[in-house]
Amino acid sequence: ILRKARTTDWSAALSGFYQYNILRHFRTLPPHSMVLDVTYRCNSRCVMCNIWNAERQPDLTLEQFDQVLADPLFRSIERLMISGGEPSLRTDLLELVQVCFRRMPALRTLSLITNGLNPERVVTLYGEVARLCAEHRVSLSISVSLDGVAATHDAMRGITGAFDRAAQTVDGLQELQKKYGFYLGVGCVICHLNLNQLGVFQTWCRERRVPPGFQIVGFHDTYVSNLEQQTRLDFEEDDRPALYAVLQQLAADRSLTNWMAGYWLDMLHMYRDGRERVSPCPFQVDACVLDAYGNLRFCETAPNIGNCLQDGSCSQLYYSPKAAAMRTAMTHGVCRTCNSGCMVNVGYRRDLWKHLRAILGHT
Repeated sequence: ILRKARTTDWSAALSGFYQYNILRHFRTLPPHSMVLDVTYRCNSRCVMCNIWNAERQPDLTLEQFDQVLADPLFRSIERLMISGGEPSLRTDLLELVQVCFRRMPALRTLSLITNGLNPERVVTLYGEVARLCAEHRVSLSISVSLDGVAATHDAMRGITGAFDRAAQTVDGLQELQKKYGFYLGVGCVICHLNLNQLGVFQTWCRERRVPPGFQIVGFHDTYVSNLEQQTRLDFEEDDRPALYAVLQQLAADRSLTNWMAGYWLDMLHMYRDGRERVSPCPFQVDACVLDAYGNLRFCETAPNIGNCLQDGSCSQLYYSPKAAAMRTAMTHGVCRTCNSGCMVNVGYRRDLWKHLRAILGHT
C-alpha cells in the first residue's frame, strides 16, 4: 500500500509539474480546483468585507445550480471549496452538496467555510455534510473564521458575542470530528486591527488543539469590495516589525509536508523586500470560481468572464478566447503583487519543484 501511495504521489507530482510548467503554455487546462460561492447572504458584518452590505439579487436556486453544474466543464473538478457569504444560510446546502457529488465524479476533497455565528445550525448541517463525505469517500475540511480572541474577533466581525458563538461552533465541530475524522481549523485574516493580538490567538488555538490558518488582508473592488476600508485596515509603518516577525514565524517550518511554508516566505519577501510573488496559484492554471449568481471567474477577485445562464455555457466561457486573454493579463498583471493564499497549498502540491525550492529558501 505504501509503495502504491508513493507511486501515486510521484505520478501526481510529475503530472502537475508538466501541466503547470509546460502544457499550460500551449492550451487551456480543464479545471481541477474550484470555489463555489453558494450565497452572497451573510449574517456577519465584517470590517474587511462588504458582501453583507452589497446590493443583492436572488441566489441561484438548487435547480439552477444543478443545471449549471451539469456542464461537462465540472467533471474534472477534484477539489471544491464551498464559500459565500455564509454557506449555512442556504436551507438547501445539503442538497446542493449532493448535486456537486453527482456532477463532479472526480471530486476527492471538499472544503467548507463558516463564520460560526449560528452554532446549532452549523454543527447540525455540517455534520450531515460530513456524513455524506464519509459515504462518498470524499475528504472533508472545515474552517471556522476566527480573527482573534474575545473583543478582537467581535470588532473584526462587527457582531457583539461573535467570538463566543464561533468558539461554541468549534467545540461542537470537534465533537463531530471524533466521529467522522475530518480536518478542522480556524481561519484568521491578519490586518492592522489584530496584528498585535495574534500571539494570544495562537495560544488559544494551541490550548484547544485546533490549527490556525492565516490570510493577510487584501483590498479589491470586486467580491469583498473593501477599498474604502484600506486606510483603517492596512498595515502602518509602525506595524512592519511585528508583521515581519509573524511572517518569519509562519515560514519557519520548512518541513516537506508544510505546503504553506513557501507562501509565507514569499509574503515576507513581498512585504519586506518589495519582490513580486512567485508562489504557484491554481487560479492561473487550472482553477475557477462560480458564484451564487452564475458568474464564472478565474479567482475571487478577478472580473467576471461571463454568466453561465445568460452568456453561454460554462465550457464556452471558460475555453473562450476572451477568457484566455483575461487569464494572461491577470497572470502578468495583478497576480504579481497578489497576497492571497487561497489554494496555494494545492499549487505547491501540483508544482512540487517550487515547493522543494521554497522549503530550501530558494523562492
